[in-house]
Amino acid sequence: MTVKHATFTLERVYPVPPERVFAAWADPAAKAGWFTMPGGEHSLDFRVGGREVTTGPNGDGRKLIADSRYEDIVDDRRIVYATTLSTDDVLATVSLTTVLLEAEADGTRLTLIEQGTFLDGHEEPAWREQGTGSWLDALGKALSAV
Repeated sequence: MTVKHATFTLERVYPVPPERVFAAWADPAAKAGWFTMPGGEHSLDFRVGGREVTTGPNGDGRKLIADSRYEDIVDDRRIVYATTLSTDDVLATVSLTTVLLEAEADGTRLTLIEQGTFLDGHEEPAWREQGTGSWLDALGKALSAV
């Protein structure tokens, strides 16, 4: 049995105001457009104490479940949530994520900091960082398309 701890920080700058970036996280339909897995399901109750659950197949056909609880929300500025990630009911990670939104020039600087506990080799920190970066890129494409 192994436990790894890791923290990573990702930044993106989007050419829209913080209100638009925040809305893309807060609105269930908007978030489903850039966050969900192909063939998966998504539910979002975006409020302090609310949950977000995303399910879908992973690369080898097993069921992946990401279950998040929103701990802190400051409109247009900050989102903090805790997440468990499981595959076929085997807990892989527990993490705390902070998303900061700051107005910058004609857009928004998003800074995401994730602190994770990775259990028994079911997920690696580098995999999580790469996946998180991919969905931040998908968010950028969604914001550009509107």
